[in-house]
Amino acid sequence: MSGQAQDITLPDGSRFLPDDVNFRLKSDFDSGFIERCEKHKALVLSSIVLCPLLIYLLFFVVVPNVAASAVTLLPDGVAKTTGEQSMLLIEKVALEPTELDIAQQTEINILWQNSLAQLRLSNEKYRLGFYRSDFFGANAFALPHGQIVVTDALVTKLAQHPEALRAVLLHEIGHVEHQHSMRIAAQSVASTVALAVIFGDLQGIAELTLGVGSAIMQQQFSQDMERQADDYALHNLETYGYKAADFATALKLISHERQSEQNDWSKYLSTHPQVETRIQRAMNYQNSK
Repeated sequence: MSGQAQDITLPDGSRFLPDDVNFRLKSDFDSGFIERCEKHKALVLSSIVLCPLLIYLLFFVVVPNVAASAVTLLPDGVAKTTGEQSMLLIEKVALEPTELDIAQQTEINILWQNSLAQLRLSNEKYRLGFYRSDFFGANAFALPHGQIVVTDALVTKLAQHPEALRAVLLHEIGHVEHQHSMRIAAQSVASTVALAVIFGDLQGIAELTLGVGSAIMQQQFSQDMERQADDYALHNLETYGYKAADFATALKLISHERQSEQNDWSKYLSTHPQVETRIQRAMNYQNSK
């Protein structure tokens, strides 16, 4: 770099720094080209615009598409093993045996089996489990191998709206069908590697800043997947004679007790799109049919 002394590392590991900052060893490499580029105003201005654009395309277009393609090549056993191991861990740290009575479980299982039959999905792969969880609250989630977990609090909240619960279950099936768990894992690894390659060894505030940036990118990937799972649920609700509005009902009931409206930054830091947006999409889907 112009204005900096040439740092020469010798074979025995020692270093030589000349007093003359302009001293350069003769080399076949033409450094003049690089210096000319550094002084070329048009190239510098272009790089200021193009570099952020290329980084955006890398993380928000290339990485998601590569990850989506990569997971389709994985053997089924990878998702099965990953899901089973994840379930064992979650059971230990966040789940307790269900307190739902047998009648409630039976009613929901009938609805579940009916949905699987309509979707022509295997009841050996897709399994429904009920658990009490203070950690998850009123929630449901899917694991890569087809295990769907529904909490007691969610069942209680949707007790008077069975079709809303069906909509939630279809949403979770959508996550499995689109391999979202495996894709987010692949995207996380690819993003981390790409950040390391582009920015190198980072320390202090730079490392913190890029760590936050990486987290926001992963949350944005998750939001896109939530929208895809929403669309899966909405499409199949309409296809099999139910109402897309049932999904909107579920979202309203689940979010009813949440605190104040999220601020503008929260939409970037949340793994789910804002509830109001999802409800409106469901109602628009209903009205378009």
